[in-house]
Amino acid sequence: MFKTIVLFIVTTITATLLVCIVSTQIVLADVQSFGLNITAEVRLDATIKDLIGLGPVLYLLTAPGFLIGFIMAKYAHKFMGGNRMAWYIAAGCTTFPLTMILIQYNMGLTIIAAVRTPMGLLLATLCCMFSAWLFAFLTSRTNIQSNNSGNNSGTDNEK
Repeated sequence: MFKTIVLFIVTTITATLLVCIVSTQIVLADVQSFGLNITAEVRLDATIKDLIGLGPVLYLLTAPGFLIGFIMAKYAHKFMGGNRMAWYIAAGCTTFPLTMILIQYNMGLTIIAAVRTPMGLLLATLCCMFSAWLFAFLTSRTNIQSNNSGNNSGTDNEK
């Protein structure tokens, strides 16, 4: 259980970092489209500032969505069957856009400028899908390793 919680925190932080980085680069690309020159130093500085400023807020907004989505994926796989990995990827695919839609509906604004466009929302969603895949992959490996170490009665497994 502890490993699962740690992996959840790690993968949701991964999603947050990826979404922040992608969002920053999308906004800077829009600024660059006006003819302004954006140096690598400016890109790095803006990315670091966004990670510091936007990261914690984005984590607090997306982690509950991932928690609900992952719980639903776990029980959907348990009761409906199918590919476990696909259930978790579907959870990652839906939680971020739904979170953004709920915020927009309740508050009347989009807190991340980059996701106002379909391409920005798609790229941010792909970041979340990757993190959901990572969670499913790591938790399946953790369970396999736990089961193997628990079932090993001191004898080596034959190849």
